[in-house]
Amino acid sequence: MKELLENPVLAPFAADFSLVEEARGKGIIEYFHLAQIKNYQATSYLGNIAWDTFETAHSLEWDLLDLEDIEARLKKSSLSEHEEVFLQLSYGEPILKISTSSFIAHWYEILYQSVEGFPLATADGKLFLEWLNNPKSIYANFLI
Repeated sequence: MKELLENPVLAPFAADFSLVEEARGKGIIEYFHLAQIKNYQATSYLGNIAWDTFETAHSLEWDLLDLEDIEARLKKSSLSEHEEVFLQLSYGEPILKISTSSFIAHWYEILYQSVEGFPLATADGKLFLEWLNNPKSIYANFLI
């Protein structure tokens, strides 16, 4: 984890992150008991969370929006009602905690560091999203 946060992209706000100790050894999918896509050949979806198992799922093509538009949408979404979020900078990495306001302010740097995308959840496990870099999509159980 230390190496990831020392990256020049994340270093300016690395102090905003902390390790979620109770989730040690687990990812977002395991920690929150989410259904994971097992048969990727049966779907065109390129993420890891099985969004068809959610009662409500939304998608957004983030590359069609300006960076400021995405930030504004996140600030207006129900995500902003939560104090902190859990995320993985990359699948297989530990779960980190960051304030929601810092996440919203630095989502682009986090996505850049993650390379492929990342899963995120509110600390209470009510809201989830999966931010993908290819395709440039966000899947969430709330409206962005």
